[in-house]
Amino acid sequence: MTTGSLRTRLLVAGGLGLVLVSALATWWLGAMFERSARTAMDERLGNDLIAVLALAESDANGQLHWRDTLADERYRRVFSGDYWQVLDAQGRPLGQSRSLWDDALAAPTALHPGPAQAFDATGPLKQSLRVLAQQVTLPRAAAPVIVMVATDRSQLDAQVASFRQRTALALAVLIALWFAVLVTQVHYGLRPLAELGRIAGQVRNGENVRFPQQGLVKEVAPLAGQLNALLDHHQRMVVRARRSAEDLAHALKTPLTVLITEAEGDGSDWRQTLRSETARMQASIDRYLAAGLGADSQQRTPVAPVVSALCGLMQRVHAARGLRFTCDSEDAAVFAGAREDLEEMLGNLLDNAGKWAAQAVRVDVARDSKQLRITVADDGPGLPPAQLERVLERGVRLDERASGSGLGLSIVADIAESYGGTLVLANDTPGLQATVTLPAGGAATG
Repeated sequence: MTTGSLRTRLLVAGGLGLVLVSALATWWLGAMFERSARTAMDERLGNDLIAVLALAESDANGQLHWRDTLADERYRRVFSGDYWQVLDAQGRPLGQSRSLWDDALAAPTALHPGPAQAFDATGPLKQSLRVLAQQVTLPRAAAPVIVMVATDRSQLDAQVASFRQRTALALAVLIALWFAVLVTQVHYGLRPLAELGRIAGQVRNGENVRFPQQGLVKEVAPLAGQLNALLDHHQRMVVRARRSAEDLAHALKTPLTVLITEAEGDGSDWRQTLRSETARMQASIDRYLAAGLGADSQQRTPVAPVVSALCGLMQRVHAARGLRFTCDSEDAAVFAGAREDLEEMLGNLLDNAGKWAAQAVRVDVARDSKQLRITVADDGPGLPPAQLERVLERGVRLDERASGSGLGLSIVADIAESYGGTLVLANDTPGLQATVTLPAGGAATG
């Protein structure tokens, strides 16, 4: 167990909880035992108080007399710890047990007629006493009297202390047993995470494995799913970077061939050729380096401004053909990604639609709680059904008369896939409909 580990945190928290609960249980059980023992002692004192009252009587003049003495040896042995005493209303002694000898119990300071009252006091030998006192008026008595019985509570205190010690010892044993159970529980509960760690080590070593979701506890299974999604995202980023490198190499091939041919020729107009081809190469480098960057799902991009700007741009690009670009986008639609990626995808889709449209291109944007659906439709000739998937392959151009490298739709598919989205082509009536599905975001951050 390393410092700060989850296992240590669980064991420390569980151990402290056990100790705290056990300490509270020891105190509570001790308090309950003490209360029960004290109640039993008060009941015994109450019986002795009734026995003392049974021996007292008043004569015709109201004087108190004793018919006999208590036969209990506890009250006969001097300083035995058990005492009784009767006082008048002014606190003067009227009778007491032999066990008090020449000493006396302190009269209670506030005693009212009614049920007997229990309290603690100090005895003749400075021991702690439990005292029960009651103010009563005997038949034919001229005034009430105070009857007190007391017993040494040291035995009670010793019993309570012994009970607390035994309880603490028993709970300490239970703590040890429960801590062993806790260690086993934590070890068993963390096994799914240990399994995820083992698989993560295999992934780090380059093995083509995925985190299993079947057989995992329901709290850990979503984590395995998110880790698999992260691995898939990373794999898409790697594939996208490789394809961008391939695209860049392909795009640079033609300008390099032109420069080589110019270098081998007479060189009559080499400066113009160099300027145009290097500009073309720089544009390709910028474009494919940007396309090769990883998907940035942290950004939020409002869709409507991007769609409106690109539609306006394409309207000017295809102005000679009189094409009409219509855009319908929800103002609240937000793309969970970078603005550059959205512009790259929509730019390629609009450019492709503009090449094949007869009169019009329409853009529709719809969203639900998690996804955006952007549809670009033209009224051109469409595609043969067998070619709908093949046209998404890299470098494929079904009509050699159209300009371009055949990479536009594949770039759109690559970028959409890097965000976990899709690009689907379908024939409309008439024309071709391209629908790209992307993750929807919340509030835009820029």
